[in-house]
Amino acid sequence: MTNFAQFFASTAAAVVQLGTDAAAIARLDDDDLLAAQALLMAHREQSDTFIAWIVGEITKRSQRDTGYAGLAQRKGFGSPEALIQSVSQATRAEAARYVQLGTLMSDAAAPASASPTPTDPHDQASHTTTSQAPPWQVAIAGALSDTALSLNTAEAIRRGLGDVSPDVSEIALVAACEQLIAEASTLTVDQLLRRARVMRDALDEHGIAHREQERRDGRYLKRWIRPDGMYQGTFLLDPENGREVFSALDNIIAPRRGGPRFIDKAGRARAEVLIADPRTDAQLLADAFVEMIRLAVLADPGTLFGSRLPAVRVVVTEQTLCHAGGHGFIEGDDQSVSRETIDRHVCNAGMIGIKFDDTGQCVNVGRAHRLFTERQRIALGVRDGGCMFGDCSRPPSYCEAHHIDQWHRDHGSTNVADGILLCRHHHMLAHNNNWQIMRKHSRYWLKPPRSEDPNQTLRPLSSKSPIMRESQR
Repeated sequence: MTNFAQFFASTAAAVVQLGTDAAAIARLDDDDLLAAQALLMAHREQSDTFIAWIVGEITKRSQRDTGYAGLAQRKGFGSPEALIQSVSQATRAEAARYVQLGTLMSDAAAPASASPTPTDPHDQASHTTTSQAPPWQVAIAGALSDTALSLNTAEAIRRGLGDVSPDVSEIALVAACEQLIAEASTLTVDQLLRRARVMRDALDEHGIAHREQERRDGRYLKRWIRPDGMYQGTFLLDPENGREVFSALDNIIAPRRGGPRFIDKAGRARAEVLIADPRTDAQLLADAFVEMIRLAVLADPGTLFGSRLPAVRVVVTEQTLCHAGGHGFIEGDDQSVSRETIDRHVCNAGMIGIKFDDTGQCVNVGRAHRLFTERQRIALGVRDGGCMFGDCSRPPSYCEAHHIDQWHRDHGSTNVADGILLCRHHHMLAHNNNWQIMRKHSRYWLKPPRSEDPNQTLRPLSSKSPIMRESQR
């Protein structure tokens, strides 16, 4: 277990060097400012781990089998979560999260055989505990205790690998868990969660349909009329239906949120009208939602969305289509979909074939037009999976097609191999701040400006598309 007192003392000493007020922070140079942020985030992660240990012990002393002699009951609370809320000003969700992870750490640290647990001096009830955590969760708890994981990264792995079928090998789960622990320091929490889900689906492909159905079963739309006469509602949708709704709303609001700029005259005129509209974004979406309902009943929905209709695309390899089983992905979403969903989409909407060579590159279609065609954009979406710049998580629908060799300056070609998806922010960064994207065969590299990196070390760019990552593995 980490020497928390020593860590906190060293952190406190370092914080003193930063100054005592906002003015002192404002005088720090860029490197010191970033170093200070990293230091304090590490301090918070260590604090969270220590809190989880304490909460785990509070929960253990408040177990149901102790009855009214339990710590929470004696202090006048019905649960350890309520007790923790009262002494820490934590939200209910935060308290529940600490209890969950603290219990995991306590269970994992407990010996295999029953042994007495420490109790409050006033607690006369004796009780025993045994470790009931599965081996892969024990590995997470061990890494958390050794500070190889923060509370957030531990939770990401636990959530990502959880909910697997009982027939999945514990040995395979432990191996996957150890691999994720090793990768945790190189990934963000969101990336780690997605990586864990991909590994879970690879280990438990038969369970994809079950998890997919569970998400569908959890869907709802609730609506009510408030006392002031306003109509209000809330909804929860599974990824397949949710992506369709979000795609439609994204298309409506895109010009307001920095959507694609390289569009035809009619599209540009529509965007200018929308940008000048006096309604707020929230009001615009509310009105558009009502209009979508009207159009669904009375008219062709294409009149609202222009030439680019909202669509849910299921991406799947030809090999999967030619054999039984397998799985695919909804474009813009990392969660796997079952073979049944693939077959339903093929039956309902048909297929668009996109041929990739052995290096993962699409066939190009030359330089006939400056703007990428819809079919090319579909291919870029499948290949890149979203904005390719660093850790950006913008999906294909938020991206513009960037010419690696600029159209006018370099006489660049409008083909898939020499195009790459970038969100508006990173597209403008590439053009305005001298960030360059380079292609070497089928790989793409980011070259920073000298102002950011005097050596201009090339940084590899990786596809965000789960189907491409799977095929490359």
